[in-house]
Amino acid sequence: MEFRMAESAIRHEVYRQNTLRGAGLRGVLAASALIMMIISMVLSGWALQGQWLVDLPMTIYVSGLFLTIGFSISLFALLRLSRISVWNMTNQVLPVWFTISVISMLMMLGLRLSYSTVFLVINWTSAFILLMAFGYMIRRFSVIRAGVLEGINLPDGGQSRQDYLIRPGETLPLPLDAVVATPQQMEDEHFIALLTDMAINKIPVIPDHVFMEAITGRMDLKRTDASTLMQLVPWRRYALLKRLGDIAMASIGIVVLSPVMLLLYGLIRLESPGNPIFVQKRVGAGGGEFTMYKFRSMVASAEGDGAKFASQNDNRITRLGAIMRKTRLDELPQLFNVLAGSMSMIGPRPEQKALVDDLAAAIPLYRFRHVIRPGITGWAQVMQGYADDVASTDVKLSYDLFYIKNLSLMMDFVIFFKTLKTIITGFGSR
Repeated sequence: MEFRMAESAIRHEVYRQNTLRGAGLRGVLAASALIMMIISMVLSGWALQGQWLVDLPMTIYVSGLFLTIGFSISLFALLRLSRISVWNMTNQVLPVWFTISVISMLMMLGLRLSYSTVFLVINWTSAFILLMAFGYMIRRFSVIRAGVLEGINLPDGGQSRQDYLIRPGETLPLPLDAVVATPQQMEDEHFIALLTDMAINKIPVIPDHVFMEAITGRMDLKRTDASTLMQLVPWRRYALLKRLGDIAMASIGIVVLSPVMLLLYGLIRLESPGNPIFVQKRVGAGGGEFTMYKFRSMVASAEGDGAKFASQNDNRITRLGAIMRKTRLDELPQLFNVLAGSMSMIGPRPEQKALVDDLAAAIPLYRFRHVIRPGITGWAQVMQGYADDVASTDVKLSYDLFYIKNLSLMMDFVIFFKTLKTIITGFGSR
């Protein structure tokens, strides 16, 4: 499902389409990076073989072809991602390039193609440097210029946003990408002239809470009610594409990672008594329960006293379990849940019914996260990490609802690449 709302459309207009001074600059930067990559491959081919393009061996051609395709796809992906996450653009480069490189190598190996290792290493490094430079330039020239009406406090935008304070009766500073105002200010007669200027100059006026959503990636639960969430309209085509993607990724993951899963199964059995697979009922889409599978990372009697959150340095966690939780390897059996349709690769994390009932009683909007399938990873996991009490769960819910409100394939790609970084750093694990 993709959800369309008027507020979301405004956010997308400013943050996903108008983040550079004209879309042409992004195209110029991308084209320049691609030309430099081709020049790098031509020069390295000449340095390695002493030949120009016509007389190079087939291994160089094959390597160059896959590098060019992978580099072009990476540029396109980064361009698309920049519309959502311009302010973290450089952080996206390594996971994007690494993922596409691995896929390219698997394709070459699967097709049994001959390639030049030295050529690949030299130009893979060159491509990474060019992509980092491209990401830096996108970030540098993607500064949002926001007019902020007096009385509104926004968090520091760092290098990604320049704020201009606007007082009643003052001349509108131009050019601006957007003006941020409270709903009350939009109806205030003191701002009539200012609103007229904005209309003449085609500058969008964004409610302050919507602008805050865009720069924090969270919904303001204090300014969100059930009627707002019930206006969400699902987009069936996205649901179908996501389900097909889930099936493909889960199937490939099970096949490729089966040796790792078998190894972990054996190590868990050797380390501590009990079933290596942890089986538990969790709440899924629609509020119904399903059986979720994980590798057991705690002692077998961990929940003898009932369900409770894991804490920092929890003595119920085994030594191997601590490693699995930090690297998220304990979640691998959930690929079977994804294949069965009870979970998705990306979505809110599922919780036990007892915890859901307690949290729903404390947080009225909590059950809205069950409008979609739960996921192995999600926006809250990569942005916040582990939640172990009502206060942190309230923050987690604000991320989950933001994801539900702004569902799209590009949002899923952002989460996927952020998840790779999370696995490497161990962010948010308990």
